[in-house]
Amino acid sequence: MSDKRSAAESYEPPMSPHKNYVEINAYVIGWGLFFAALFALAVGYLCLKIGQTVDAFAPVSVLAMGMAVMFHRKNAFPETVHIQAIASAGTNIIGGVMFILPALFILHINGISFLQMATPIVLGGVLGVLLATTFRRYFCEEMDDVYPFPSGRAAAEVLVCNEGSKARTMILSGLVAMVYDFVLNTLGWWQEVLSTMTFSWGQALADKYKLIFSLDNDAALLGIGYFTGLRYALIIAAGSFFSWFVCIPVVYYLGGEHVMTVGGQAILLADAPIMAVFSQYVRHIGIGMLAMAGIIGLLSMSGVVVRVVKRALHDLFTSGPASTDNLLRTQKDIPMTQIVIGTFLMVILFTLFFHFNCSESLVQTGVAFCIILLFSLLLSVVGISSIAFTGNEPVSGMTIFMILVSAVLMGQVGMHGNAGIVAILMMAAFLCATLAVSGNFMSELKVAYLTGATPKKMQQWQIVSIILTSFVSVGVLFLLNHAYGFTGEGALSAPQANAMAAIVKPMMDGGDAPWPLYLAGAFFAVLLWMMKIPPLAFALGTYLPMEINTPVLVGGLISYLVSHSSKDEKINALRLGEGNIVASGFVAGGAIGSLISACLHIAGIDWFMKAWSETPAATFLGILAYFGLCIMIYAVARRIKDAKASN
Repeated sequence: MSDKRSAAESYEPPMSPHKNYVEINAYVIGWGLFFAALFALAVGYLCLKIGQTVDAFAPVSVLAMGMAVMFHRKNAFPETVHIQAIASAGTNIIGGVMFILPALFILHINGISFLQMATPIVLGGVLGVLLATTFRRYFCEEMDDVYPFPSGRAAAEVLVCNEGSKARTMILSGLVAMVYDFVLNTLGWWQEVLSTMTFSWGQALADKYKLIFSLDNDAALLGIGYFTGLRYALIIAAGSFFSWFVCIPVVYYLGGEHVMTVGGQAILLADAPIMAVFSQYVRHIGIGMLAMAGIIGLLSMSGVVVRVVKRALHDLFTSGPASTDNLLRTQKDIPMTQIVIGTFLMVILFTLFFHFNCSESLVQTGVAFCIILLFSLLLSVVGISSIAFTGNEPVSGMTIFMILVSAVLMGQVGMHGNAGIVAILMMAAFLCATLAVSGNFMSELKVAYLTGATPKKMQQWQIVSIILTSFVSVGVLFLLNHAYGFTGEGALSAPQANAMAAIVKPMMDGGDAPWPLYLAGAFFAVLLWMMKIPPLAFALGTYLPMEINTPVLVGGLISYLVSHSSKDEKINALRLGEGNIVASGFVAGGAIGSLISACLHIAGIDWFMKAWSETPAATFLGILAYFGLCIMIYAVARRIKDAKASN
């Protein structure tokens, strides 16, 4: 561990740790909070309309860079880093609001005020920032060579590529990805998900053997896969193949006579769509794996937890300035005593809120306190590790697991019916906000490490932005419910919230959960740990749909080929870095292109060629276009012939 830490401390970011910079000023605060609120509005609507979210870092970074040129900012780089970090709160908090709270409207539960909905989001979001801060040094510095943080590295690459050949490469790759994703999502020249089901032979394979292969050919996912690297991409893909090529055929073979409900109708499992079998059965194995992987991860980090406690005790009995004088600017966080006090304060405040608004007894309040304290710590580690490996975080899956456990435990202490539904959803909103913020904000803290920004300043202003955007997001929810509603004709789809509502209501009305599947996943995670295979990476592959995992594998394979394209290791390292620039452009450009397409979709502009996109010819065109993206990364990286080419 000491070797890893010394390696982290020797890293020299663009902003020197030995110099001071004007990182926070009125310009940064004003534009950061403005973009945070703006993206809370835009992405909140997008999430409820089509079930998709877009990270703020790419468009905000581009906008902030453009403003720096327009306003002739002399301190542009540190300002841009913090503007995009503050703005990220607008999308970080979205999960807690849009994934959970619409379920109250869907279930026609009235009488819940704006303040009652906003309170768990604010408290959970602030707790997420504090938990990310607690483990920042471990994830971002000490284990820098273990956790790739693909999204964080992509964001850092975008921010530092502002001049010379790097800027040109970034702009070119970003434009290619933006046009590519715009064509993909707006014009429909080919389907976003390339699947064997498009072809007659693939349909026959699915009908007879229940085997499907699919790949999401989004440019941003390819770029994230490049940053993930081949090792973890292989483990993630192995988990996905385990779900789709092993578990699903076995479920069909053994349980074909089982009756399941699909779309409100009872049908034989043998006649059910493959995706329905994955969602209702196999995915629960992945949820069990994720939960056990979190326990294993927490136990493996016991040494880190002990160090955190020691630091808290040391700070408690040491004067503030003296305890931080020996730290570099880039190593300074919010004081550990404030983190510990703030963490318990957030949990206690939510417990008080729960007691006066949801609970019927002190026993129920005590059980709720234990649940949120345990799951916040446990699942935050899972979420942060997930972001660190793949850039994705299974927030909804982890929240569903918490809802199931909470429903059982709270039911045992007498909580049922609508009162129980409200209580469970308030707990879920608090936890979901915590998980979404802790994982995504850790990526921002990785950006701070890679660029040389001061973590403490980023943490303080993230809390301010989280509080603001929490109220904005809940306000958006009320406005959209008044304008469109979440039930009936013309209503917003809110897919995640509908899933939460479908789970919590029967549980509070005396239903049951698929505990055998959760236990099977948990035991399998233990077996993976015994074989020294990272259970979390495998569990992510098992839980997430195949089309999300396969592009990560493709990107990881390209990074491997680039890093082994020469016999000279120095040239390989330079080529890998050049590929990072292209991959970063893909992530940023793809996000912007997807956002443009989503805005057009919301505005009712429909240019999508649906009939053509579903043909085999369109799929072949999509394969060729995607292959072109892969070749672009490899070819641009291979342009470097010797070490001098990097200058």
